[in-house]
Amino acid sequence: MNAREYYYQEQNIEYIKNRLGTEQWIQVCGHRILNDSDAAFWCGLVDAEHIPMIKERTSWDISREKDAYPGFEKWGDTVVYKKCLLDEGCEPILFDRDFYGVRPDYIEISQEFVLLNDLYWDPKNHSYNAIHKNGDTEEVVRYESEDVIYIKSTYLYRYAAAKQKHLILYFDIGTQLDGPLSDYELEIFDTEYADELITYGLWGGELSSSQRNKTYSTLMGKKLIPPMNVERCGYWPFEPEKKYEDFIIGATPTGEEKTHSCNPNTLNNFFDAHPDEPLYFTPVFFRKEVLQKYILKPEMYKISDGRLTCGSFWSIEIDNHHDDPNIISAFLGDIGTYLPEEEQRLWRIYNIASDNSISKVTFSRDFACAFVDSNKEDHLFQANYCIINEQWEKQFGWPLFLSLSETDEYNFSCIRIPILNNQQEFDGLVLSLVKVLIDSLNEKEFEKQISISGNKTTDLKGIGKLEAWLKFKNATGYESHIKYLRELQELRSTGTGHRKGKGYEKISRAFGLNVKTYTYVYTDILKEANAFMNYMKNTFLKECDTLD
Repeated sequence: MNAREYYYQEQNIEYIKNRLGTEQWIQVCGHRILNDSDAAFWCGLVDAEHIPMIKERTSWDISREKDAYPGFEKWGDTVVYKKCLLDEGCEPILFDRDFYGVRPDYIEISQEFVLLNDLYWDPKNHSYNAIHKNGDTEEVVRYESEDVIYIKSTYLYRYAAAKQKHLILYFDIGTQLDGPLSDYELEIFDTEYADELITYGLWGGELSSSQRNKTYSTLMGKKLIPPMNVERCGYWPFEPEKKYEDFIIGATPTGEEKTHSCNPNTLNNFFDAHPDEPLYFTPVFFRKEVLQKYILKPEMYKISDGRLTCGSFWSIEIDNHHDDPNIISAFLGDIGTYLPEEEQRLWRIYNIASDNSISKVTFSRDFACAFVDSNKEDHLFQANYCIINEQWEKQFGWPLFLSLSETDEYNFSCIRIPILNNQQEFDGLVLSLVKVLIDSLNEKEFEKQISISGNKTTDLKGIGKLEAWLKFKNATGYESHIKYLRELQELRSTGTGHRKGKGYEKISRAFGLNVKTYTYVYTDILKEANAFMNYMKNTFLKECDTLD
């Protein structure tokens, strides 16, 4: 770019006319280098009827001054309070919070914008984020510094559409060249430009006498972006109509897949609402890997006995009681009713044709109106653990298992029958089970009670203290459970605590990993864990309902 193009800001004008406001992220505040120029930006909203007045001047109508704040105005003897002291028709999106050096300054986003989009502040990433109905988060406002802010254009446009106001983007772009105008054969100039949506002034010359060796130009103005129709804003009641995926519900004898929409309004019910269509309660089958996304985010999703939940956004009944450990199912109508569109698309990837029917547990619960326990060891483990611990503390005044810290809670919720059936998943599940079942044993209470008799257990660790406490209580038949706990501890220590070697090979054979899959081995491990807890219940608790 030559000096003349730079001085007359040809590239910057092209940017303003053709690209400003069209980017995915729009800079609404602060400076940046644009085509080797110093560019500053701001933004706001304006009513359509006030646009002629706005276009009369190139200066910023909504500045960084405190005119955007609420306060009083006075005309003669009349004093009026206003929520915004800007000219009529103008509305801020940003507020420059200036605390006069007493506290750090910062730019504040309009709370109306934040609340309408239900954004939450992420202090680690310095951003405002939206949470979608499927539980995913989306960055909406990005603070690159206290003074440089970008807002995703989609949300700015939707906000303007909801309010039926024009978005107004302000710019102030300056250039500087070393040396006077004569060095570049340039002249002082002052021009203005206006079309339907853009108004700007462009002028240039030499700086003040103390800086005569500088040539400058300034491009200042505004660009208006008309609002979309309010129906396109996406806020209730203008939310887009929900779309429904087609799912495999069976197969023909020749192997062709039978599919149908999960739209609950098109499905039949027990009153023959749509007699030629599949039932709402038609089971749809999936590879169990469909749950992997939810397993990886235990802070957001919960997979429990017969249900998958995403915070308070959505919840769907799932049949995770099948004899085949590699599949789950859900009712066709439930998928359409409860799963957001994004989740339906994900589930469709793992959808399979199957000649299975719903599990006996689900049939008993949903159609026979019978309360039955789960047939899965992971569901039984989690239920038993909570019931026994609650009853233990109620009877003895102290819990058998200590509560997990907030950062460790996921170890309990993630205990499950493996779905990927690989070493990495298995190691992680063993580690979580040891933390919950062994590392959480209430050693201090064991030691406290044993010390009453004059015996000492300071040289013993968790399982050893449990064994000593059982002996102190004159319990019988605990040996097999202590052996199981020690072997589980060894499996964790040699498998995840250290590099795998001969020790791991030996203990893995003890658990049958040389002849069984990870899924079946971990199921057996949980079965032993449930047996241990039932032993503790039957031996020490007077009355405690558990899930055998």
